[in-house]
Order: sequence, then C-alpha cells, then structure tokens
Amino acid sequence: MGAPSTSPSPSPSPPAPPEASPPNDEGSSPELPLLRLRCGVQQYAWGRRGAASLVARLSGAPDPDPALPYAELWMGTHPAAPSAVLPGGEPLGAWLARRPAALGPAVAARWAGDLPFLFKVLSVAKPLSIQAHPDKGLAELLHAMRPATYRDANHKPEMAIAVTEFRALFGFAGIEELKDVIRTVPEVGGLIGHEDADKLMTVKEYHGGNDVKSSLQSAFAKLMTASKEAVSEAVNKLKGRLNDESKIRTLTEKEELVLSLERQYPEDVGVLAALLFNYVKLSPGEAIYIGANEPHAYLSGECIECMATSDNVVRAGLTPKYRDVQTLCSMLTYKQIFPEILRGVPVQPYVRRYTPPTDEFEVDCCLLPPGEVVVMPPVPGPSIFLVMTGEGEVQADSMSDGEKAKEGDVFFVPAHTEVRLSACGHASMQLYRAGVNSRALYACNAAAAGKRSQLQNICEVAS
Repeated sequence: MGAPSTSPSPSPSPPAPPEASPPNDEGSSPELPLLRLRCGVQQYAWGRRGAASLVARLSGAPDPDPALPYAELWMGTHPAAPSAVLPGGEPLGAWLARRPAALGPAVAARWAGDLPFLFKVLSVAKPLSIQAHPDKGLAELLHAMRPATYRDANHKPEMAIAVTEFRALFGFAGIEELKDVIRTVPEVGGLIGHEDADKLMTVKEYHGGNDVKSSLQSAFAKLMTASKEAVSEAVNKLKGRLNDESKIRTLTEKEELVLSLERQYPEDVGVLAALLFNYVKLSPGEAIYIGANEPHAYLSGECIECMATSDNVVRAGLTPKYRDVQTLCSMLTYKQIFPEILRGVPVQPYVRRYTPPTDEFEVDCCLLPPGEVVVMPPVPGPSIFLVMTGEGEVQADSMSDGEKAKEGDVFFVPAHTEVRLSACGHASMQLYRAGVNSRALYACNAAAAGKRSQLQNICEVAS
C-alpha cells in the first residue's frame, strides 16, 4: 500500500531566461553596495541539535549547544526573524526602505518596497506538522480574524531543494492506494465510517475530479475530527497490529513510517492521516514545489527552502502547536497527484536554476570547482547569496575588490548588479542564490517599457 518510492519523469522544464538582462528602461540606478548579512536562527523543537545541524554550522555559532535544536536559518525581511546588515546591524527591511533602488523599480512597485521572498535552510530531525499554506485571499481573511495566529496577510507558495536525502509527505495518494488503505487498515476505515469508506471504495478513477474530491474531503474531515479517545484507541491498535505482523512479514515503507511517527507523536491523528498522503523521497539536488492549499509534512533531512515572504501555516496533526483542523479540511485542494520532481535547468556552466510556477522567487545552485570563475549577470531584481560549502571570493560590479566568502556567508545583491564568483582552496565552492522569478521580472520590465512607449507616443501626438 506504499506510494512509489521512485520519482516520475519530470515534465519538460521551461526554457531558461536569457543570460543578459534587458536594458534598464528606468535609467541607471545609483551604485549600491554588496551587503553582508547576519541571519536569524529559529530553534523549533523538530530541528537537528547542536553541531549535527547544518543550520547551526551555517549560522556561525562558535559552539552550538548539543541540547538545542537549530531548525531554520532565515534570510530576508520577515519580521519574525529579519536579517541584519553588517557591520552595523540595521534590519535589511529598514535598509531597503531607505534605498528602494536596491529592489529595482518593478519589484519595489509590485511588492510595496519589500523583498518578496524568504530564503531558508532547514535541518529536520523530527517530522513537522501536517499542514498547508493558505492562498492570498484566505491568508488575508485569517490574518484579519486571528492576527495573533496568522501574523501576516500573504500567501506562502514554497519550494524545497534537498541538500541531503530528504523525506516528506505531500498531497493525497491516488484513489487505488486510498482504497487499499481502507481495505487493509481497519483502524483508518473505522474512524472514517462505513458511509464515507463505501463512497471512496466505489469511486472510479475516471469519474472526474468532483466525485473524488467530495468523497475524499468528507472522509478526511471525519478522520481529522474524530475524538481524542477514538484516535488514541485506533493508533494503539494499529501499532500493536503492525508490531505483531512485522514478526511474520516485511512491513511496507508506509507502515514503517507510521510506526516511526507513532514513536515521536504517540496517539496523534497524524499517524493515521500519513497513510493517505504520498510518501516523497528526494535525493540531493532534487526539489518539490508546494502550492497553496496543498497538504504536506517534512519528515527528515536538510534542504534549501524558498517561499513568498510569509509565515502562515495551518496545522492539523503531528504537532504540539495550535491546530486549526476545520480550516485545514475546508481549504485543501484534494488533488491526487504525485509531485513533479524538479532537478533544475542549466543556465550556464556550473549553474542550475529551479523555477517554480510563482512570481516571487527562483533559486540558482552554483557548484564551482577550485580555480574556476562564473559571472552571474545583472538582473532587474534583488538577490540573496548563501555560501553552503567551500571558500572563494564574491565581487560585485560596484566593488574594486572582492569579498572573501566562506561557508555560512550570506550576501544581499542589489538589482542591476553583476556578480563574479571565484572558488579557491582544494574543494568546490557551492552557493545558492534566491531571487525574484526571472520570467516575472522580464514580464514586468516589458510591460513597463510598453507603457512608457505608449505615453511617449501620446506626448508626441499632443506636441
């Protein structure tokens, strides 16, 4: 009953944008410096502890406390953990507010003078909650109703790029796998109830989305809203049964996962809900994109993550935090698709680009061998660079000398700035760049140029 562990063939990747940026129709902006950033660390309970955490190592903590979890490194302007400009320590958001040219005219206008993306590193030791992120309309509503819980009004599409082997739950499994769960896992079927279980069992995969969605939504809501007593009894029965069966047969990957989740979150409804989702396993360099209203839970591993600037999370299982079960059950798309596995598209030697279907961000991965140089061309939007491994030099076109760069260094690069990267030492230097989606930037520039041309024509006719 486990989901396939191998990745499907990815759909054709979009063509890479041109390497040279279009003319800057706004005129040359004043030269702005390359900035070093000090970035915030979030010590959530699910994070890896001490020096075992990539987040701890990248943060430059001189002696990471082995008892503390170092879960997330945040690079951006979100008020929950804003990055600071070195050496003075001014918040990056405040620095940008005084220098909007650093964002580029199109980005500054569209995103109200703020950085539209939040860049992160995650070190996951223990599964995160079963969750989803609201779309823009729902985010605005939740923020207005419960600002203490939903602290901003933005949506949160996100992309995770595996740095190590990375495990996650994502989206609902296909109808045949769900039927297999109902047939073979009586603990789940009992909580769903005969009526909803029968509806799912009689749905045909070719019936059309609405029939499947309606049946799945009703069954999932029954499971997630079952009483604590019923859930506790069902989880304990499932655990006992699987432990007994493991003595006479090999458990499936999903069954092994369920037992692992139960050890970490005993008597939690998320242990049962995990059986309904796709089990996704990423190798280093592979990525998934998570759109609005899609259920997911990161399970283990370390990754680079980029998202729209938001911290809105609707949770319903595998967490001691606030659970908003009704909202989660009502907001989900209930699509049954295995996620596309993104592997990046080469845009120049040593550089691969991950381009999600959202305007706020894209991510480049640069793996530069010792002694090699790569030039990142200027783009009409801001970027943040993170040095993941190795050492070398980062030089912006406004600098006479380069900045030394080593593991954990983070740089903010203003719009319209060319960056020259060079690696030194005996190992390759690996960097990640987060920036505004190139397709969105070029579309904005083209639209702005069209408007200026139209205005110029009107002025010429008037004169």
